[in-house]
Amino acid sequence: MEEEIKSKYQHVFNYEADRQRKHWALIILIVSTLIFSLTILGLTDWISNLTSSFLLNNLGYTNKWSTYFGPEWFVGINKDIAALGGFPLLFIFLVIIIIYYNLRKESRRLWRLLFIMVGAGILMLISKTTFAHEIPDDPIEILTNQISSFPSGHAMMGTIFYTTLGVTISRRQHSRKTKRLTLITATVIIILIGISRILPGTHSVTEVFAGWSLGMIWLCLCWILERRIKKRLNEKANSLSL
Repeated sequence: MEEEIKSKYQHVFNYEADRQRKHWALIILIVSTLIFSLTILGLTDWISNLTSSFLLNNLGYTNKWSTYFGPEWFVGINKDIAALGGFPLLFIFLVIIIIYYNLRKESRRLWRLLFIMVGAGILMLISKTTFAHEIPDDPIEILTNQISSFPSGHAMMGTIFYTTLGVTISRRQHSRKTKRLTLITATVIIILIGISRILPGTHSVTEVFAGWSLGMIWLCLCWILERRIKKRLNEKANSLSL
């Protein structure tokens, strides 16, 4: 039993690399918390107002009954891109990944993913309920993000899902180029999701910034928790080897 624990967790934890990553995680956490605080205080609303005025002056409304900016094809393209951060598509991806982990019998990675995504969903509902002007009686409206536009659920969940997916895939790659490509691809998707919510006027810049920053806050907290667990497991394996 001791040999099994030792072989499973030995060399998994690198203290020097962990120290550097921890510094970056703390920096990202502080910056994200600052940005989220600015959005709550309304100090980024001037960016939202400038962006909305620019889009209205250059694109106009879709029609006289619409509050979206740009022609119908423009709004449609942005909605298609935004779907990458929507609940239906993320749920389908999550189910496929769960089946994949089950087939490979990687329960530890599966539970980690479920903790991150389920926790993110709960955090999003709490934040939207907190900033909602009115709580609807229908629970379906609460679950479908109809209670508040702050923060952007697509931006938040897209940030959490694609960052987690990108980091998980990059950890299994040996080439630095492929690791960078994986992480850059995840970042581009996250940015596109946020932009696709801003351009047609579905969300303001403030709401998207809030979604991005809150997503990064949750990821940093999950990463710090994961590091502590791995550190304790590594210390346990080393103590058993003595």
